Amino acid sequence: MDARDPNCAIPFAVSHDGSMAPDVFPHKSRQKGIILGWVSAMVLALLAMNSPAFAQDSTGNTHAESKMNSRLAKRAISKVIGSDISYVVMDAATSRIVSSRNADKAMLPASNMKIVTATNALSTMSPTKVFTTSIFSGPTPNSVVLQGGGDPLLTKFTLKTLASQTAALIDPTEPLIVDTDVNLFPKATDGPGWTKGYIPSVISPVTSLALYGDYTHTPIENAVTQFIDDMNALGIHASRGLEVDVSAQAQPLTSVSPHTVTDAVHVMLLDSENNIAENLFRHVALATQHPPTWQGSSDAAIANLNLLGVDTAGLRLADGSGVSREDRLNALSLAVILRLTSTIDAARFAVMFDSGSLPTAGVDGTLKAKFHRFTSRPSSCARGEIRAKTGTLHDTITLSGTTHDADGQLKVFSFLVNDQPANVIPLRTRQAIDGLAATITGCW
Repeated sequence: MDARDPNCAIPFAVSHDGSMAPDVFPHKSRQKGIILGWVSAMVLALLAMNSPAFAQDSTGNTHAESKMNSRLAKRAISKVIGSDISYVVMDAATSRIVSSRNADKAMLPASNMKIVTATNALSTMSPTKVFTTSIFSGPTPNSVVLQGGGDPLLTKFTLKTLASQTAALIDPTEPLIVDTDVNLFPKATDGPGWTKGYIPSVISPVTSLALYGDYTHTPIENAVTQFIDDMNALGIHASRGLEVDVSAQAQPLTSVSPHTVTDAVHVMLLDSENNIAENLFRHVALATQHPPTWQGSSDAAIANLNLLGVDTAGLRLADGSGVSREDRLNALSLAVILRLTSTIDAARFAVMFDSGSLPTAGVDGTLKAKFHRFTSRPSSCARGEIRAKTGTLHDTITLSGTTHDADGQLKVFSFLVNDQPANVIPLRTRQAIDGLAATITGCW
């Protein structure tokens, strides 16, 4: 066994100092002691190699991994989970699959799609890229153009700031017409495979000018109305104008750019914010020279995954949020993406694992305790030990992320449940999946 082998215990028990030579053992008693030392070291080495941290079975799994695999295989068979489950647990350092079932089966991913969207966003745009909302001179002397820059975190405060900056540049005694340019994205339509009831409850039409948290049918109108109200509050008589196209060479009178790609990814992953995901879906298309249509954004997302080395065969990325009933991912592809982002190219994708980004089990985001995640046995033992993205549709429960196993080795995982049993409340299925994730840690 090579002394450089990190699994070899001998180098830690026996000196490899080159000064050791026969003439340093002038007495037989010392030679006997050295021999006994060698024997003891060999015994310790053999014991160490058979300890849980070193022993491997015929599949290459360690003792802890074999125990995990056995427990997952049993615990995944549950009336609470149902029969349509796909999962993968992968060793992050080696890409070795430790445990799996239906690993490459195409499944509805629900909001686990946001892992893909975050990965594509951070690999096609700088994390410090800003989203700019601007004011341009209008086509008439008493008009300005409010141009949407696709800021997914645009707030009333941001628009109020922009209104104040605009008011300082115009004659307050003259009426003002506010035209708009919202042509960065195409005319809003429902996404392919969106259920009608999702608007105005969990998602809105995708536009380049919309307030954060607006899930209505009219996000553009609401944002423009807010800006006009802000102008009126400043003593300027403002009214709605027309939709126009601002020249690409035009320079803005003023603008606001308070939010970055990093900010957007943080909120999207932590709170599973659908509008942000769809906005980033289009920005990825623009960043890769694709049209920011539904099809163009899907093509851009698939093409970028291919560039990252992800096998996209059988995948369908109909939207960026996972709301679409046409989306399809598999547990293996999600595990590969999580290994890439957490381990292979960790610096590039560090934003995804910042505090306040991918939720922490039982602590924050969609995994916080108030949602009854990792708060009761058997999964409560893993509170704070797992970072993962949740996903829920009416028949789909998913959880994909990272954690460390009983040996302290980083594992990436994905659990996808479709056709969730109709006679089981979704929370029970979620908690059962939490238990599977806790199984990876070895605490249950």
